[in-house]
Amino acid sequence: MIDGINIELVGFDCRLWENRPELKFQVLKECDSNIALGSKRAYFNGLSFVIEPKGIARVKGSIHRFFNNGSHNADRFTFENFTIAVNDLLAFGINPETAILRSFEIGLNLDTTTCKIDNKTFLESILYCKGAKRSDMEIHEKLGYGYVFKTTNAKYKFYDKSIQSDIQNAELLRIETKFTRMRAVENYGLRTLSDLLDKEKLSKLIVDKYLKPIDETIFFEWEQIKTTRKIPTKYKSKFKDLRNPDWWIKDERSRIDRHRNKLLLEKLVTLYAKRNIKNILKDLISLELQAFTRNKNCYEYTEFESLNNWNKSDNAKKSVTNAQRIVGCDLHDQREGKKKKKYCLICGKEITGQKTDSKYCNDQRKCRDKAYNLKVSETRKKKKSDKEKEIIKLIEKIGDKLSLTRTTNPNRKKTKGVKTRKTSIIVTINGKRKYYHGSQARFFLNEFDKKTDKPNKHPKPE
Repeated sequence: MIDGINIELVGFDCRLWENRPELKFQVLKECDSNIALGSKRAYFNGLSFVIEPKGIARVKGSIHRFFNNGSHNADRFTFENFTIAVNDLLAFGINPETAILRSFEIGLNLDTTTCKIDNKTFLESILYCKGAKRSDMEIHEKLGYGYVFKTTNAKYKFYDKSIQSDIQNAELLRIETKFTRMRAVENYGLRTLSDLLDKEKLSKLIVDKYLKPIDETIFFEWEQIKTTRKIPTKYKSKFKDLRNPDWWIKDERSRIDRHRNKLLLEKLVTLYAKRNIKNILKDLISLELQAFTRNKNCYEYTEFESLNNWNKSDNAKKSVTNAQRIVGCDLHDQREGKKKKKYCLICGKEITGQKTDSKYCNDQRKCRDKAYNLKVSETRKKKKSDKEKEIIKLIEKIGDKLSLTRTTNPNRKKTKGVKTRKTSIIVTINGKRKYYHGSQARFFLNEFDKKTDKPNKHPKPE
């Protein structure tokens, strides 16, 4: 969960780094990332080792990436992994007791694949965070894949980790808090790198400075309540303001009034929206926190009790919890023999109490119809893919020996007065005829042109 670090080493002998062959230092001739001109810098496994002209040594970068030998920081990084990574820094002469923290970040990579909500929906639902105006994050020189909310002492980031890390066939949502000034955490006794290994201090910090801001963040999924038709008349006018992100930024009310408005919006979402995206997100975070605090040889969570109790009060309330990963991963429910929760595979609504064994909610037929359409669509895609593979293989095997004749579909229903569309071809192979119609015929002709270098020389229709 701890990732980016910026530490300063006190009384450090820089010759320890200069004598290590894996650290290849270069002198900076231009100012770069607040590093003094003339400093020497070396990169190794995601960390930047800096020696300033005055002899001050610093280490910056991703300790998560360092643990993964510099490859990436898109997987799960537990407290146990973090401890191992800090111990590995000892080989570079870095003593955690004397490594002064200048800034650091904490964050989680959430797998949103199974909750049936894409990352863009999560990101676009953020209305308000810490009173800061939303700014776009640039990922691979493109905008729209993440947002940052910058305050005086910290930055709160929400972005698509799978795009940033170029991960295929995965949906990872990254929620991160970066402490840019250490005065933000001075009351937690966090001064050195070794203080982050103190479970009591770290647990309190995560609850107050990571989980609490997420709880205070206001989420609203526009698609769930598009109009005010179902909203009671006394709330209609107010609701139009509550769903407007600019209204929250310009809101000059007191903290108590702002909190009251937040509760009203969340109440309306619970009553009139089919799902509560904030509850889904909090369930995903709770599940990931269990993995972060879990010991490899034990499934008890007593060491981080305050973390594991987070969101417990919310789950006790009557609310819609939609994170499907809880179904298969709630170890506590399995030990107690409780009935597993069930969720609609399309919208994520809880259907535990539903009498039928259906995988979809019974409120409307939309979910079941959508599931059927998705199944039909997948079947058609597979059939199309199989046909295209067959066509490519056929062209590569026989090539110029093929005899093509463009024609009309013989099985097509003819309408009087309407010309028959010429969308079919006949392929003659060893005296046998084979028909291809519609998109298959067009695909065949295009591939035939590419393989035989005879563009636009097909015979005229019969």
